[in-house]
Amino acid sequence: KNITSVGIGYKQTDGKPTKELAIQFSVGTKAPEATLEDLDTMPIPKSFIINGVEVPTDVVQREFQTEIKIVAEPAPSNRKIRMDPIAPGISVANKRVSAGTIGCIVFDQHTGAPYVLSNWHVLHGPDGLIGDQVVQPGPHDDNRVNLNGLGKLVRSHLGAAGDCAIASIENRDFKQDVVDLGVRVEQIGEPNLGDKVIKSGRTTDVTHGIVTRIHTIARIDYGGSVGEQEVGGFEIGPDEGHPAANGEISMGGDSGSVWLFKAPNGKASKVMAGLHFAGEGPGN
Repeated sequence: KNITSVGIGYKQTDGKPTKELAIQFSVGTKAPEATLEDLDTMPIPKSFIINGVEVPTDVVQREFQTEIKIVAEPAPSNRKIRMDPIAPGISVANKRVSAGTIGCIVFDQHTGAPYVLSNWHVLHGPDGLIGDQVVQPGPHDDNRVNLNGLGKLVRSHLGAAGDCAIASIENRDFKQDVVDLGVRVEQIGEPNLGDKVIKSGRTTDVTHGIVTRIHTIARIDYGGSVGEQEVGGFEIGPDEGHPAANGEISMGGDSGSVWLFKAPNGKASKVMAGLHFAGEGPGN
């Protein structure tokens, strides 16, 4: 139970990544082998044999939590007010949730109907139901949910394929270009270690990152009747060449933001790497 995630990344030495690939485990608490029983866990092997090849392991201390916790602020930004047309990068949520981010606009492959794509824990949530009202902005940003209806929760998933959901767009016009990035999502790509990415979110606006772990499964407590779930994804760390204003590339309310691969010119491309759905827990 002390293991919080497992994925593929570069083995770390003194907190810095090396060039050696490893099966990387994150744990809630790093501890000597003699005390592992107290943490209800067991030693992680030094390596695994995979198809006849010995692959080393690596252990880092890290916990995860969904990026939905909101802090008080003196005045809302334009991302946190009612918008018409709506656009990716602004506040949205199930009427029972606080606030997250519209990732992008997607379309039904059969009917062409447009939908908002964001996270399960933004558009659905532990207490939500298919058919629930989705509002823009989220209730935390404007509690007049009866005036801010955007559409209905249509479909959702929480598990190995990620943390995602779609909602209909019934009462607004929409733009496809992501706020402050000026591009729309047209393709889905496969992230690899070292890829540079960029996102536009409700809370931290535009931030830059680098893919540091892939094929990752993280254990996250979603609360309510849902509780702890194992969710698939990949991990992004800060891009030291483009530091965030406050040192955080994501904060509560950025959930649902779309991470886009960077083009060779350093700008956002039209290719999506994935949805942002969780960040490190406090103190980690």
